[in-house]
Amino acid sequence: MKKLIIIACCSIFLISCADREVIDEIQVVNAIGYDYDKDEDKIRGTILYPIFKYGPTEEPSIIAAKGDSSFDVPLHLNVKSSLPLAFGQLRSVIIGEDYAKHGMHDLVNTLARNPDLGRTIKVAITDGNAHEMLSSVTRKKIKDYQFISNLIDQNIKTENLPRTNLQTFLFSFFSDDRDPFLPLLSQEKDAIKLEGVALFKNEKYISSIDMKEAFLMKLLLDGTKHGRYTMDMKHKGHSGEVILENLRTKTNYELKGNRHNPIIVVHLNIDGLVKEFPQWLKLTKPSNVNMLEKKLTTNLEKDSDRLIKKLQKLGVDPICFTDYVRSRTRNFDSQRFRENYSDMDIHVKAHVNLVQTGISQ
Repeated sequence: MKKLIIIACCSIFLISCADREVIDEIQVVNAIGYDYDKDEDKIRGTILYPIFKYGPTEEPSIIAAKGDSSFDVPLHLNVKSSLPLAFGQLRSVIIGEDYAKHGMHDLVNTLARNPDLGRTIKVAITDGNAHEMLSSVTRKKIKDYQFISNLIDQNIKTENLPRTNLQTFLFSFFSDDRDPFLPLLSQEKDAIKLEGVALFKNEKYISSIDMKEAFLMKLLLDGTKHGRYTMDMKHKGHSGEVILENLRTKTNYELKGNRHNPIIVVHLNIDGLVKEFPQWLKLTKPSNVNMLEKKLTTNLEKDSDRLIKKLQKLGVDPICFTDYVRSRTRNFDSQRFRENYSDMDIHVKAHVNLVQTGISQ
C-alpha cells in the first residue's frame, strides 16, 4: 500500500513539472519550407504561421531567413520573430526542387532527430521554390495556412496519391531495401496542385511520375480503395474516354524463378465503378461490359508494366520489390539484386471486375 502511495505522489509531481505554453505568447508554426541558394551556398528556411485576430479570423503570414545548414535555420528564423517559435503543431514540410536535387541527408537527419515533430506530418517536394509556394498561401486565392497538408491528406484518402508521411519517408530513406518517394507539388499563379510523385535515389530527387502513374504505384504498393484510372478506347469506329473509379483492390506478389534469376508477378484483382464513359458505349448490354473489362485489364497491365520498366531504368525501387524478395530468399544478396534489378522480369497480371456501371445499374 505504501508503495502505491509513493508511486501516485511521484506521478503527480512529474505531471506538474511539464512546461506550459500560452498560445498568445508563442508563434505556432504550421509549415516550413527549405530552399538551397546556389550562389551563397546557404539554406533558406521559410515558416508559415497563423496570425489570430479578434474573433475566429486567422491570417497566414511568413518569415524567411538563411543559414549554413538546415539545423541553423530555426535559430535564424527565431531572431526575426516577435514570439518564440513553436514547432509542435507543424503540419507540413515543403522542400524546393534545387534543395532536393542537391541532397537531403542533413535535412532528413534534422527532421528525424527533432522530438517536437509528429511522425504524421506531410513532407512534399515543390517543382520550384518552397518560399514562393508558402508565400502564395498568404495571398487572396488560398488564405488557408493548412491548405498544403489538407491537399495532400485528402488526395491520399480519396484520389491517386500513395500513402506517405514523415514516418513512412524516414523508414524508406534509411532502409537498404527500398527507395523513398514524396508528393510533388506545383504552382500555377496563386494556385497549388499535385503534379505526381517525386522519386529519390541516394538521398537525391532524380525524377518524377505523374498522377496517373501514381495511381498505378498506389495499386502495386498495397492495393487501395480509392483512386481513378483514365483510359482512351476505340471500338467499332468509335472513340472516347473511360474513367474507372477503384472501389477495392487486392494486391498479391508471386515469386518465381530462382535466387539468381528471380521473376516477380504482381497480381491485381480490381473491383471498380465506371465513373464516365461515352454515350455510344451501351453498358446495359453484358457483352459490352465484358468487352470493357477486358480492355481495362489489358491497359492496366500495359501501363503498370511500363511504369515498372521506367522505375527499373531509373534504378529506383519505391514499390519495394527488393524487400519482398529479401523476405522470401535465404541468404539474400542485396547488392547482387540491385545490380540485376534493371533487367529483372517483373510484370503484372490484372483482373478487372466492374461491379457498377452507372446509376441505371
